[in-house]
Amino acid sequence: MIKTVFFTAISLIFFYIIWINNFFAHKEKYEMPAQYARIAEDVKSYAREGKQLFEQNCQACHSVRYDSVYISAVQANPKLKTLQEKYGKVLPKDVYEGVFNEDLMALKESFGKVPPDLSTIYLVKGKEYLFNFTLEPQKVLPGTSMPAVMTGRPEETAKIVAYLKSVSEPTPEEKSKRVLMGIGTIAYLVVMGILIWLWKGKILKRMGLH
Repeated sequence: MIKTVFFTAISLIFFYIIWINNFFAHKEKYEMPAQYARIAEDVKSYAREGKQLFEQNCQACHSVRYDSVYISAVQANPKLKTLQEKYGKVLPKDVYEGVFNEDLMALKESFGKVPPDLSTIYLVKGKEYLFNFTLEPQKVLPGTSMPAVMTGRPEETAKIVAYLKSVSEPTPEEKSKRVLMGIGTIAYLVVMGILIWLWKGKILKRMGLH
C-alpha cells in the first residue's frame, strides 16, 4: 500500500511539473505595461478584433491551424476547401504539411525556415514574451527573420495576443472533459495499484512467503 501511495504521488508531481509549473525550465521575464496586459487578458472583448489584425498583419507567414487560419497562400489555394470538406476545418498536421509543402517551402526560402504555426504559442511563451517579440522582434531575438510589422502599435499587438490566448484555451465543455479524464486516469492508477498490491500479497501467501 505504501508503494502504491508513493508511486501515485510521484506521478502527480511529474504531471504537475510537465503541464503546470516546470520550475526547472529557464524563464525570461519581460515587461508589459498594465493597460496592454489587460487587453491581452480580455479575450471576450478583444479576441475577435485581434483575429482580424492577425489576418491582416501575420497571416502572410503564420498559421493558426487550431482555428483553421492558414497562411495566405494556402488560404487562397482551391485545394483547401476540398480538404476541409474531407477532414474538417482543422486539417491534420501531416495532411496540411504534405499537400501544401510547396507553399511552406516558399516561406522557408524567404526566411530560412518555415514560420511556426501559432496555435499553442501562448501556452508556450505567455503574453509578455509575445507582446514584446511581436512589437520589437529584433530587440527580443537579435537576428530573427521576423519582420517588425507591429512596431509602434502596442494596443493592436495586445489585441493579437488576446486572440492567440483565445485559441489556446479549450471550450468550457472541453475543459470539463479534460478534468474528468485527469481524475479518471489518477483513479485508475490508484485502483490498479491497490489491486496489484493485494494480488501480490495473495500470491506470496500461496507460496508461503507472506
